[in-house]
Amino acid sequence: MSRVYFAPAFTPNIDWQSTLPGRLDKILERLDIASELKDKRVCIKMHLGGNVGYTTVHPVFVRRVVAFVKAAGGHPFVTDILESALTSYERGYTEETIGCPILPAAGRSDKYYHTYPVDFRNLKELHVSGEVVDADYLISLAHLKGHGCAGFGGAIKNLAVGALAGSSRWSLHMVQHTEQYWDADKCTHFADGCTICIDACQRKDMRFADDNLLHVGFHECDFCGNCNEICPTGALSINEKIGDIFQEAMGISAEAVMTNFKGGNAAFINLATNITPFCDCMGMTTPNLVPDLGIYASKDMVAVDAASLDAVKFENLLPNTVPADFPLRDVEGHLFKKIHGTDPYLQVRECEKRGLGSMKYDIEEVL
Repeated sequence: MSRVYFAPAFTPNIDWQSTLPGRLDKILERLDIASELKDKRVCIKMHLGGNVGYTTVHPVFVRRVVAFVKAAGGHPFVTDILESALTSYERGYTEETIGCPILPAAGRSDKYYHTYPVDFRNLKELHVSGEVVDADYLISLAHLKGHGCAGFGGAIKNLAVGALAGSSRWSLHMVQHTEQYWDADKCTHFADGCTICIDACQRKDMRFADDNLLHVGFHECDFCGNCNEICPTGALSINEKIGDIFQEAMGISAEAVMTNFKGGNAAFINLATNITPFCDCMGMTTPNLVPDLGIYASKDMVAVDAASLDAVKFENLLPNTVPADFPLRDVEGHLFKKIHGTDPYLQVRECEKRGLGSMKYDIEEVL
């Protein structure tokens, strides 16, 4: 059983130590990692968001993690993908506000990375960002939220996608297109102009492009199957297996990233507040799906994501928080599956299968 520390968002007392920043301080102490940080170059990997999104991890929380690392004798830096790192000041992240440098994970040209050979569909190698690989210690500081391809984003997604250079992030998102889901020989679009499937798509994520191919945006697709059923020639076979492929690839990527931090040189913190349907890369913020939960933290990446997911319950869904063009599917499973059509636990099971942690955990509450 892995230990997961949980600080609830509820504040019974009117003092700052009882609020989440104060409880984060206590969680950092409970993790008992201070002795592991001395003289270490500590990578704090987080998602710095984009455009006008405002529910990423607030700079107040980042600064407290940075201060903890410094007090332990470590040398922290915050890192994220190139675009988010370079524009982070627009969302309140600067060296002055958080207390340490902010570095593009693969350098300012997005070409500083280490190559790891893999063999999965279109993925033959993964480019793991150099600043992450070069660190002595890793702290994942993730914001819990939904994600179109992954179902949700927590510690695993923060690393499996966010620690890759742009070239590999693109390849990772293209892995779903390696599954045959459109039969060009059966399709009559180029013969008679049929667009029945495109017109029927609730998410408006299908189009015929200049390359004479059908393009489907699987970040938006929820695998409802309407297009398959309405196609008069049976040319389509879009199904949930396509979503599963992406999460399997995430497990492979997470394993590549974590090979650099063997021996327990990592800690994982999920801020489960402002839990929105979409990834912070969308560059916008929508209402919270459920009430704020709090902070989950562990030395086990798999356990912290399992615990975080378990706490996001469909029965706690707040009214009018799911955008009208993303209607909930009437399917069994997690709230995020009802929104995005893919089981969010798949990535967690994939990482457990690869020895990156355990889905069996116990919770220790931190007040």
